[in-house]
Amino acid sequence: MSERYSVDSNGSHASHPPYHSSPDASSTQRLLAEETPLKTEQSLLKTTLTNVFWVLMWYMFATVLSVYNKWMFSAEHYNFQFPLFVTTMHMVVQSVFAGVTLLMVPSLQAKKTPTSREYIFKIFPCAMATSLDIGLSNLSLKTITLSFYTMCKSSTLAFVLMFAFAFKLEAPTAKLILIILIITTGVVLMVSDETEFVWTGFLQVMTASVCGGLRWGLTEVLLRKESMGLTNPFVSIFFLAPVQALILVVLSGGIEGYGTIFRSAFFMTFQDAMATMGIILLGGIFAFFMIMSEFFLIKRTSVVTLSVCGILKEVATIAVSSAVFGDRLTLINTVGLVITLLGICLYNWMKIRMRTVHTPQEHAMEDLSAGSHHDGDPKLFYTMVAESTPILMVDGAMTSFRDSVENSRHQNEHEGYELH
Repeated sequence: MSERYSVDSNGSHASHPPYHSSPDASSTQRLLAEETPLKTEQSLLKTTLTNVFWVLMWYMFATVLSVYNKWMFSAEHYNFQFPLFVTTMHMVVQSVFAGVTLLMVPSLQAKKTPTSREYIFKIFPCAMATSLDIGLSNLSLKTITLSFYTMCKSSTLAFVLMFAFAFKLEAPTAKLILIILIITTGVVLMVSDETEFVWTGFLQVMTASVCGGLRWGLTEVLLRKESMGLTNPFVSIFFLAPVQALILVVLSGGIEGYGTIFRSAFFMTFQDAMATMGIILLGGIFAFFMIMSEFFLIKRTSVVTLSVCGILKEVATIAVSSAVFGDRLTLINTVGLVITLLGICLYNWMKIRMRTVHTPQEHAMEDLSAGSHHDGDPKLFYTMVAESTPILMVDGAMTSFRDSVENSRHQNEHEGYELH
């Protein structure tokens, strides 16, 4: 076996024995190989538990918020008859919390901000639609059950698709039109056999669903405009919620009357006023933390997880409503609900299938061939029926934010490797 030679400091050749891997090195490699699967399992377990935590947080805050709204406005319970005033205060709370979050986490701050023209002609219409959606939703809870409200609000997706067609966010196809018809059929069945049907509440919640469809469409347009900087829910709330609060201040004053509000039994004494405001502000905190849970859930997982969880959330809300408020579902109600959820499932399945089948380049080619013009890559959006959320959790926007964070991390790691 040949020997290796090197030159020592005085220029003479020195021989070295052939290189052999030491026993210590091989045992270390063997130990590392054994530890790798264990670390992978631990990492998977940690990730799963974290995701489950955020799902449970989302469910908890969303369900508590729904029950809170019904309890707050129902004549059989707290009987606070001024839902527009309550919604105004919720917008104020969310504005403050969003601002504090952006101050504490600078990485979430927008790199760009909307111009005054964009604020007036783009953000204001979206804020108006959102204010009407949330305000009318809360108004309807004064007269209809939470279960019936949740079933009617599940029709929002049908209106979302209609406005998506109008804004050219979606191309009308036979499949999408079929989904609209399926959801409509389900809603008709749910409504036809409602045992506690109230026309006023029904018209309010269905008008809220129409406004919700408009709201989601306008928000999708906003989030596709990357130049506006609305890249995550906290920035969106920071810009949208103050406008929504101002709109609701006007609506509440005109419809409910501030004289009537502050002369009611809820504000008779200072102690009564403080207790009432505390209860009102608590709902705004619930809404903000629900949004935060949604954000971290979709940031850590995917639109598939959120789609499944969103559908189960609707079922969970109806189940909790039946347990807490004694709401009853007839057989036809249940069949209608199942048909509506089927339509939502088909829409989610179709969107997820499109994401897995087509590449981003193919989507871009399809957009160009259709003559559509977007600022940036085309984004497939997923709509959740989250009636108290003041922004749309858009798959494209959330995925873009998550990808930008991951790309930055990978780039830093790559630079670190190059330095070594």
